[in-house]
Amino acid sequence: MFNNMLLGLLEHGRIKTTERRAQELRRIAERAVTRATRLGDILLKDSDKLDATERGKLIHALRISRRTINDREALSRLFEDWAPRYLERPGGYTRIYKLGYRRGDNAPMALLEFVDA
Repeated sequence: MFNNMLLGLLEHGRIKTTERRAQELRRIAERAVTRATRLGDILLKDSDKLDATERGKLIHALRISRRTINDREALSRLFEDWAPRYLERPGGYTRIYKLGYRRGDNAPMALLEFVDA
């Protein structure tokens, strides 16, 4: 369930869910972005201009991230769109807004989104 929610977050930049799920998804999303930002300047280079060690680091990070992100488009979006935005940021890539309570079962709802989205 959380993998699918992570796909939605990477695709749309925000997701509406319950507070507990948002808090747990935040941990997963922060780890995914941190894993991608650890590559540093490799993300900014063209893939054709990478040397063997840089290409190896990129492939390793992609394979590790592939464990949780099963969609190729979302994975490329993470490494090409989201991670380069947060290279200078030391953490805190997401924020949670509390939205009130759901009408049917009175569950507390929240909006999880990327910062600067």
